[in-house]
Parts: sequence; C-alpha cells; structure tokens
Amino acid sequence: MLSRRQFIHSAAYACAIPRLLSNPLGLPIGLQLWTVREELARDFNGTLRKIADIGYREVELFELPLTDPHYRKKNFSDAGLTCVSGHFYLDEFKNPRIIDTASELGLRYMIVVFPTLRSLSDREVSKMKFEELVPLYEKITLDDYKWNAEQFNRLGDKLHRNGLQLGYHNHAVDLKQFGDVVAFDALIESTDPRLVTFEMDCGHVSHAGRNPIEYLRKYPTRIELLHLKDLKPGFETSTTLDTEEKGTNTEIGSGGIDWTKLFAAAKQGGHVKHYFVEHEGKMDHPPLEAIKISYDYLHR
Repeated sequence: MLSRRQFIHSAAYACAIPRLLSNPLGLPIGLQLWTVREELARDFNGTLRKIADIGYREVELFELPLTDPHYRKKNFSDAGLTCVSGHFYLDEFKNPRIIDTASELGLRYMIVVFPTLRSLSDREVSKMKFEELVPLYEKITLDDYKWNAEQFNRLGDKLHRNGLQLGYHNHAVDLKQFGDVVAFDALIESTDPRLVTFEMDCGHVSHAGRNPIEYLRKYPTRIELLHLKDLKPGFETSTTLDTEEKGTNTEIGSGGIDWTKLFAAAKQGGHVKHYFVEHEGKMDHPPLEAIKISYDYLHR
C-alpha cells in the first residue's frame, strides 16, 4: 500500500503529465529572470510565487548570487521552481568561487552571454556601461571569435570535470558575417560538442536577418537550449549589440516567428532540453502580464 506521502507525490506527478504534454516538446516552460528583474528587486520571493502561479516551472538567472546560494536554492524550491542555468561573462570565471557557487545553487548550465574582445579580456566587461560597449563591439573581428572558441573549449572542459555544462548565448552581433563566414557558425564549428553547447536566442537571430529554424536544422545536435523571444513585424534587421534596446520585442505569438515550425524543427533535431521566455526592451504589457500572455500562447 502507498504511504500518504507516496500517494500525494504520485497524484501530483499524474496531474503534471497532461500539463507538460500540452507544452512544446513536452518540456516545462522556463523564464529568463531578466524579464522581471525590477519585480524581483522589489519582492523576490513574492515574484517567484507569481511566476510559478502562471505555470512556469524552470527559471534562468541573469546574475549569480555569490552569497547564500543554498538559501536562494530554497527560495526557488519553495516557489515550485527549478533554477536550471545562469548567464555569465567570461571574465567572471576568474573568480575561483564562481563554479562552486553555481553547483551549490543547483545549476546545470553556465552560459556565457557575450563574446569577449581580446583587447578587453583582462578587464571586467560586466562593469562597463552598455553605451560604452556598443561601439567597441562594432570592431569585433573573426579572430576574436576564434579566440573565444579556444577559451570556451578550455572552460568547458573545466566545467565538465565539475559536473556542469558550458553554453553560449548569442546576440545579434554574433550573426555578423566576415566574408563567407558567419561568426555564430564559426563559434559552433570551432568548439567541442562534448564541452560546449549553445543557447540560441531566436529573437536575436531573427533581428540579425537570419532564420532560427534554419539554425536548428543546420546544427541539430549543438543547440540544447532556446531563448524564446518574438519581434514585432516590420523591424529593421541589424547586427549591432543594442538590438534588444530598440523596442521591437513583443509577447510570444504576437510577432513574426513561426513557432509551430520552429518547435517542429527542434523536435526533429531531438536535442533541445530547455527553453526560456525572455522579454527585453519596452513591451506592450507590464512584465508579469506579458509573461502570462507568452506562457498561455506556448501552453496552448
């Protein structure tokens, strides 16, 4: 006979199955917490509960709490959320505590979010003002990307030995073309598949004038995570760093990306394990309302 605890667990699991099967790829819908950063600053635990009440079950950090990671992990757990991954600058890995803290928090992925310019590799890029970074990234070269690939392979090996997976999240700037070579393609093809995976930002790929569906078809085994971001029709394509600041984002399903085809391509590739809704810039609705609209669209 089942104990009361076993019965409750089994019943909850049975109830969760239809909800998951309604989601794309049968996976829990995740949220990149940058979307609700202001709400979290005002009421961290209350905002987590609201996220979970909408239906989200996984979250991704935009910065790592270096103090009390076990407490933060409990905050997520108490809200019914799992913190799967986090975003990092390459320079942050110079901190000897960063990997241990990520492990204590329960992260599975550590995702690098920008390419590092070799001329800035010894500076803390994360502390530079955004408007200072934009003109610098206009000068990025293909050699910079090849250098980054070398760093990712080395760092990926280190994380692998610590039970973590390194990933890279693209921005529109990573879709720049150098002759007949696209930077994002060079990163994918120059990194070890065992040590480095990719989190494709569908919105940034589209903003750069490329097709995220084609990338899922071209590299079916290299893209393990997705950022779900939709763009209002009629946006101007660009590979500058500041594409997310131009007010082109809209809730999932309200823009120009064909999500049915995108998830069909992801299903065919069979390697996407997590995806996260992310809203950037000015949206048509307040953040908590916007993420509910996106969740409801995906869940339907």
